[in-house]
Amino acid sequence: MGVIFLIAGHHLKDPGASGNGYQENKLTIEMRDLIATRIRQLSPGTILWIDDDRDTLTQVIAKVNAVATADDYLLDVHFDAAASPKASGATVFVADGARDKSKSFGKDIVEFVSTILRIPNRGVRSEVLSNRKRLGILHTKASSALLEVGFISNPTDMANHEDWKHWAADEIARICIARVG
Repeated sequence: MGVIFLIAGHHLKDPGASGNGYQENKLTIEMRDLIATRIRQLSPGTILWIDDDRDTLTQVIAKVNAVATADDYLLDVHFDAAASPKASGATVFVADGARDKSKSFGKDIVEFVSTILRIPNRGVRSEVLSNRKRLGILHTKASSALLEVGFISNPTDMANHEDWKHWAADEIARICIARVG
């Protein structure tokens, strides 16, 4: 049985994006915790690794790489932001040249999240299409996906997230559990 690595994309000292009265690190920590709770409820025997909110990205990557294997899955939760409040949708990023397991994992997650939140599915994209061009968390031994749940800058994305985040967390948990068997 593999391990599920569940990461909140921003830690306590890195707020990430802000908009519409939200701060990304608070949203990512909340969403990670909702997913973790559902995994524990649905499959108590599943091995779940959760990042420490005080750790930097470099520390998280080092800790994951110390124990991860190719049988494991990693999900890093984020929220997107744009100058225009019209930008909308859920996106998953995978490493450039990612394994099929990462792409399939990301595809399942982005399809469910976009459907549940009733926002556009922006698909699974290579990290080279991200603002940073390379996303370190995607370069671990685990099959990895970085989920942008929706746009923090879009009032509709955020209202839908607030309304249906528990359902989204439930479906993400089910996908993760199915992957690690």
